Amino acid sequence: MVRKTLRGTVFWGMDALKGKTIKQNYNDIKQIMESNTSNLKQLQSICNHAYDTVPFYNPLKSSNFSDLPVVTKNHYKEMYTSFQSQKHLNNVYHQMSTSGSTGTPFTVNQDRAKRERTMAEVIYFNEIEGQTLGQKYMYFKAWPEKKTTIEKLKQNLVPIDILRLDEEALESIRRTLQNDKHINSCLAYASSYEILSNYIYEKGDTPDMYNLKVIFSSSSLLKEETREKLEKIFGCPIIDRYSNQENGILAQTKSNDRVFRVNRASYFIELLKLDSDEPVNPGELGRIVVTDLYNHAMPIIRYDTGDLAISDDLDRHNISTLRSIQGRRIDMVYDAQGNVLTPHTISVHMKRYKKLKQWQFIQEDKTYYILKVNGAEGIYAENDFIDSFKGILGEDARIDVKFVNEIPVLASGKFKNTICNYKVPEKVK
Repeated sequence: MVRKTLRGTVFWGMDALKGKTIKQNYNDIKQIMESNTSNLKQLQSICNHAYDTVPFYNPLKSSNFSDLPVVTKNHYKEMYTSFQSQKHLNNVYHQMSTSGSTGTPFTVNQDRAKRERTMAEVIYFNEIEGQTLGQKYMYFKAWPEKKTTIEKLKQNLVPIDILRLDEEALESIRRTLQNDKHINSCLAYASSYEILSNYIYEKGDTPDMYNLKVIFSSSSLLKEETREKLEKIFGCPIIDRYSNQENGILAQTKSNDRVFRVNRASYFIELLKLDSDEPVNPGELGRIVVTDLYNHAMPIIRYDTGDLAISDDLDRHNISTLRSIQGRRIDMVYDAQGNVLTPHTISVHMKRYKKLKQWQFIQEDKTYYILKVNGAEGIYAENDFIDSFKGILGEDARIDVKFVNEIPVLASGKFKNTICNYKVPEKVK
């Protein structure tokens, strides 16, 4: 049973005065997610809306959804006005902008109904893992401006600016989590948890010193060692959430396993081959392509997010689970023979170096790589890394190991473990 809070009661009361629009969305999401109900009717509805009101889709009307083109951020940027619904030009209620830290930035217009749907899905996906609407939580992100005291009280949140996670800031976070027993959960990028867990773990803290009930991690998957440290420190479930600014919550794990449940209530997700727009086979790595079922102001249809994942679902036209999400395509690197390696491959390889504080792997050329390691001096030798990496990159690989004291995060607060600056030559057809 979901525990009610005063703030939650007030929120739902205000929603009732406005026609219960968020509550209706919440109930719809709950019904679809907790049953085998499909949302294919809504998929057809958003496509019909696009055919009728969006210039880009006007000439593309088709009874076969897979005939529609797969689009990227670059398509939206180059033909931005063509993707706007002519029916909603004066109805843009909210704008969501990507940072561009892991790709190309762009802004998505949203109508009020889409915004209400997004709010409802956040409430639902928080609640199923123990974060009730209105409960106090700590939110780590790059805050564009400081929250006022009234805003923090109203939203019942503790904002943490991840652009400043030095020792003083980390100690302040630690003390706040220990002293404020009302903080029920945390939401942060995986890279922020890595820095925080490394700091607190060295202090020897134990779960009885905290009162967290759940930890939500977003952006990229937690490293196994980070997850283990968080569990030992806080003793609560660790939930991986796959979401983006353009759409919302796309998938989330449960406390008892690592499988991502796709948010079928609000999105239709496809996994397509790396070199074509054909569906991948079960167990095969594919590009995540999203159709947002509820944004009528700017329909997002067959949008290549740039992310990669694997699903074991047999029905490739109704994917409901993702076994793993393996980073972004732009973060893939290549061995010295030109074979592709996902960020997950590098992360698994680096698990053996458990005493490192940070690491970053960069491919600069076909056979030239840089490995930055923080916390390795006096523990690991340069040849430890070179010899082990030649095992996966090949003997022709040239690996430059750099011992550093810090590897900074990007301006958005995100951290990239793998970077590929090597431009793969296009194949001659």
